[in-house]
Amino acid sequence: MRRFQWPLQRVLQVRIQQEEAIRPELMRLSQEIALVHSTMFARQASLRNALAGLCELPVADRLTTQQEFMRSAAVEEQYMDRLREELKGLQDIRQEKIDEFNQLRTAREALEKLREKALSQHIAEMGKLEQKELDENSRQAFSRGIIEQRTVAAD
Repeated sequence: MRRFQWPLQRVLQVRIQQEEAIRPELMRLSQEIALVHSTMFARQASLRNALAGLCELPVADRLTTQQEFMRSAAVEEQYMDRLREELKGLQDIRQEKIDEFNQLRTAREALEKLREKALSQHIAEMGKLEQKELDENSRQAFSRGIIEQRTVAAD
């Protein structure tokens, strides 16, 4: 019986390797996005706590502290804008990688289906060849049996 060899096997292996190479990139991007999110939440919480602390101060002390808070809040807002831009850029890159990953996965799945179909055809073909060989062997055995019977009858 002939061994199954699929001509597109190497292409399938390359697709699998490409798919596996993108996974760590997606993980890294997701971790970076999570880090930016946590930084943003920590900064927002810090601003909320400072604002809550302002409300508890006596009116005389509140005015100077409130001016300092407003200056630092403006700087914080600029920093948050930069974080939002960074977050959007990371999310865009991640979405591109996800799209690329999905395309590779679709191509891999299609190749795997083609391979399964080719393997099924190979198995069916080998079954037919084996059956043909068995039929030929049976026909030869039957012919030999008839020839032997005639030879025995002739003797």
